Amino acid sequence: MVVGHALDEKTQIGPLAKEEFASGIDKLVQSSIKDGAKCKVGAEKKDCYYMPTLLIDVTEDMSVFKEETFGPVFCVTKIKNIDDAIRHAVLNYNPALGRVQMSDFSVYENNMPQKIADFPLKQDKSWEFGLYGENFKASVIDITKSKAEISANADSGAFIKYTFDKDARWINNFEYTNSNGEITLIMNLGNYGSGYTGNSYFCRGGDLFDEEFIGPDFGVYDTRFANGGHERYGPWNYIVYYLEADIGSSGSGELVLRDHEGTEVLVETFSPGTNQHIMGTVTGSSGNWTLEISLSGNADVRARIAGAIQYTYSV
Repeated sequence: MVVGHALDEKTQIGPLAKEEFASGIDKLVQSSIKDGAKCKVGAEKKDCYYMPTLLIDVTEDMSVFKEETFGPVFCVTKIKNIDDAIRHAVLNYNPALGRVQMSDFSVYENNMPQKIADFPLKQDKSWEFGLYGENFKASVIDITKSKAEISANADSGAFIKYTFDKDARWINNFEYTNSNGEITLIMNLGNYGSGYTGNSYFCRGGDLFDEEFIGPDFGVYDTRFANGGHERYGPWNYIVYYLEADIGSSGSGELVLRDHEGTEVLVETFSPGTNQHIMGTVTGSSGNWTLEISLSGNADVRARIAGAIQYTYSV
């Protein structure tokens, strides 16, 4: 990237307004490098300029993760694949997919680390943490040489069952049941190891629309929302949709998501007896979107729509 005078048309990265701003960025970067982040390029201040910087192996307890740098600093954390990145950043399905504090394996809830495993783990040990907007009381109900089985309960009736695997140094299985008795998340460890090479993904997300529609004989048209992009990082690369459909034997319906230039980028038809969860991505050019949905008979559809900016790095 070309660093130079703001009036030079070849410049891609210009100066900051004050030298103290560049010093503030450098303080965050150097602190994170000291804490274990690896610098691939940059990490250098020159008067009011700060050189474009790429840090890898960034964890959530580092300064560059917890605070906005307001400068050309790019940080890489590890996540399994692009589908997980989309779910985590855009749909917030599972806080343990990307925001993990490796010093004690805490996961993040509203930017605060939560100890889902309070080490050292011992039989009958108890502690508390917050997750999914609730406070959970956890305890070790069974322990062996390599695994600890943990149960966590909330006052609402929601509960979590999970097992920490010492050999994998991570959760072996995780099951969350909400206050209505519905299992809404099951996570199992597929594999673990070292020496990984491949791609690392990060999606910066933003909610655009989230609403539930219930039949019979229900219709909504021109439910509009703007896709102005992220307020600081520009236009979304694509729109992510997640649909939950529960259609009875007498029900049916249709959902259309279209760009305001008139292109129908998504059409989903719900037949009688449909029970499905659908996730996908769509693109458009106008920056504005219209959602149309019609339901008849016994039908229940929830639509969650968000924008995403995708970053991909080689590891």
